[in-house]
Amino acid sequence: MTAPGLDRIGSGGAARIEGLSVWRALLMLAGIALHATMGREDYPPFAAINIASGAFRMGTFFIISGLLTGFALIRQPAAGAWLRRRVVRLVLPLMVGLGLVFPAVAVVSGTRAGAWWTRNPHHLWFLGALILYTMIGHVLWRSALAARLLGRIERAAARSDGLQARMVLVAGLLSFLLITLTLPVRIAAPPAWQPLARPLPLIAGYAPMFLLGLAMARMPVLRHALTRRSRLPVAVLLAAATIALASHQRLWPAMPAARLNWWGDLIDLACAAWCPPAAAALVLRSALAIRRVPPLLVRLSDASFTMYLLHYPVILAVKTVANPWHLGPWTDFDLALIVGGGLSYLVHRLGVERSATLAWLLNGRPLRSRAAATPMFAPKPV
Repeated sequence: MTAPGLDRIGSGGAARIEGLSVWRALLMLAGIALHATMGREDYPPFAAINIASGAFRMGTFFIISGLLTGFALIRQPAAGAWLRRRVVRLVLPLMVGLGLVFPAVAVVSGTRAGAWWTRNPHHLWFLGALILYTMIGHVLWRSALAARLLGRIERAAARSDGLQARMVLVAGLLSFLLITLTLPVRIAAPPAWQPLARPLPLIAGYAPMFLLGLAMARMPVLRHALTRRSRLPVAVLLAAATIALASHQRLWPAMPAARLNWWGDLIDLACAAWCPPAAAALVLRSALAIRRVPPLLVRLSDASFTMYLLHYPVILAVKTVANPWHLGPWTDFDLALIVGGGLSYLVHRLGVERSATLAWLLNGRPLRSRAAATPMFAPKPV
């Protein structure tokens, strides 16, 4: 099935970007549900949540982020000034988030951590990745060599059949290679640096996803090709789900670990590489169909950045307090999800939306701006 008008995405009104922003927020908020499974990852339903999240959530998030970054660069006459503002808006919340996560993890683990620059950033690795991708993308956006290369790709794409399949294949292959090539680097890191090195394969592997989104912003023919039909993306996602269900050790705990552990890890890597482009195709198609967002979803979308920044230490605290009670897995999950998501949402509604200082610290909003309620990922026309 062909979705009409997909080649014009990014040139239309606010509703189209609102759809993309809402999807990006939903992918971020899904991370709260993921982290609510903490400590219960081997429970089969929660194992499925972890596998599904690892397969497409962050990769799709970075494709959308790259696309919206490209749209922003198209609109910016002074791209250098935009880059400085963007990096500041990401660095400050990252520093605040790490300042909350590091002490929380140290208290819960009961161990003394090493130097702060060698610690695991946990869920906040995505902000460091986004800063890095944004700077790389800005350089490539202004590069004459990259412009010539993209021009050749665009001309070849206009005459090419099967471009959607090639985009999914090439983006997934690049991602898979970068993940597998950086895994030995992570493993070989000195013991003191092992925590910091943990997200390195993800940061390397998702770079092609961000750059794919950036290229689609610059070349309508690419985004039209990726989103033109739904059959291939659906087939890729169904195949990935089928293989994971059939072979993953955590979903079939009775199966011999020696037989399935290595195979399950390989499937995880392959899904993390090839599922995001397929999922992004369906997400972008869906974004075009969004013409009106329910008020509750708008409020959650507005609060998503604050919620993702703050929920992790809250969930850690909830898990620690509830541990002596030996709650069932679903009760434990529901409690962590409701308290972690609810408290972080209240901080946004009662704090960030009312205080310019909190908006500056948690969302990177400039203090001189009085529009503290404007969310980090606010929907806006392009």
